[in-house]
Amino acid sequence: MTKAAGAPDGSRVWQAEDGLHVDVRGLPCPEPLVTVLRWIDGGEAGDRLTAYLSQEPLLLYAELDERGWRHRLIPPSGESRDDGPVVLEIVRPRP
Repeated sequence: MTKAAGAPDGSRVWQAEDGLHVDVRGLPCPEPLVTVLRWIDGGEAGDRLTAYLSQEPLLLYAELDERGWRHRLIPPSGESRDDGPVVLEIVRPRP
């Protein structure tokens, strides 16, 4: 995994073996949604993006569906949902 880098919007981004990761926790609304969509729409996410959010991104789901991306929440491991981030795996299906 490469070192996390801060983006101008305040998110943290890093590349791992399983794809791009972006941590948007702590950003004011609607920045988490806008940031995730910017990575996807700009093509930098490739076919997979893992997003770390402060809460479940209900408004993001429709945007991802409209763009043809699949998404699933990753269950927390070893910590309660109240204490840790909401982790969303976002994948572009291959034809």
